[in-house]
Amino acid sequence: MQIKISSAEEFERLLDALSNETVTACIHFRLYSDLEAARAKYSTEFNQSWTFWSLTFQSHWDTTLFRLCKIYDQHNTSLNLRNLLDTIEANIGIFDVENFRERLKGNAFVDSLASGAKRPDLKELQKHKEAVSESNSLVKALVFWRNNFFAHRSAKHVATKTSLTDHYTFDISGVDTLLKEAMQILNSYSVLFRASSYSTQIVGYDDYKHVLEATRSVLKRHEEEWTRELDRLQEKTS
Repeated sequence: MQIKISSAEEFERLLDALSNETVTACIHFRLYSDLEAARAKYSTEFNQSWTFWSLTFQSHWDTTLFRLCKIYDQHNTSLNLRNLLDTIEANIGIFDVENFRERLKGNAFVDSLASGAKRPDLKELQKHKEAVSESNSLVKALVFWRNNFFAHRSAKHVATKTSLTDHYTFDISGVDTLLKEAMQILNSYSVLFRASSYSTQIVGYDDYKHVLEATRSVLKRHEEEWTRELDRLQEKTS
């Protein structure tokens, strides 16, 4: 359902808020995925403080899903992809070239940018609306898990020891697909609206490697010290 707006500025606030939710979800998901991928290489280092790392893994996963549920929420009054696309369709005129020029009038490259400005393609918009609705099997699965586990815990399923996977499976590949789809959709309209897009890359995304390498260095130093001590003991006893 469309969100009532009175100006392009209000629409921009909606676009910013939902895009920031999506970018944050992507950042946490990448870190979670990178940490998972590093477990084989750094298993010894992880195991030195596994309580901390297990909670870290879970926190990044929960943060990703918490935000993904909001992004693909189907509630009529919330800020979500479905309602944002309905709002775009109902206010298609805010993408007109003259409105685009007004928004970017302080930009030195407004003339060249405006040459590519246009209204969203209505057929593409309909495809996007289908992709973010429950007609998409992944979205339907996410909404089911949201309503029965992530946002609300189903008492019936718990009491009867019924697995949610008996109804819908939802795994890491589904999360990856939905996040990429959301980011692509939001960026496509952000480019049309103000000639800019969002990045999910952040400085320091691989800081965890420094922590693990530092742990590895300390363990290696301790191992070398133990080896030297054993050698000294063996020399004394020989």
